[in-house]
Amino acid sequence: MGAPESTTEAFRCACLEFADPATRDRAIDRFRGLADTGHAAACYNLAVLLLAGRDVARDDAAAEHYLRRAASQRYPGSYRPLGMMALRGRLTATRTAGGDVRRYLAGQWFARGWLAGDAEAHTLMLRHVPCLFACMVLCPWR
Repeated sequence: MGAPESTTEAFRCACLEFADPATRDRAIDRFRGLADTGHAAACYNLAVLLLAGRDVARDDAAAEHYLRRAASQRYPGSYRPLGMMALRGRLTATRTAGGDVRRYLAGQWFARGWLAGDAEAHTLMLRHVPCLFACMVLCPWR
């Protein structure tokens, strides 16, 4: 048995394994194991797979969990999917919410992504600025 892999090496191996359909299941297991230990990029990768239902069953709640975990470590790519989930009513907080609440929460996630360095999140935030400002003024939860 060899020396234990570093998380960076394990993540790199998982990415390489995912590229090969024959080892994709093993790669997903590696992503899940790394995500459960808090590896931000693995959290993001696993969440994207869970959102799309690609090679795993679609699970919005688990995807949200892993994206929030990556976002808590300021992983730039994690904010944009959280914003899109909010817009589409796929976040736990937005499943029964109206459109204004969804756009408000999405705007918050996009703004966080922009501040973390995600240029595309900035573009999405600008698309939703009017609703974000309206909700900041009118929202009873502020």
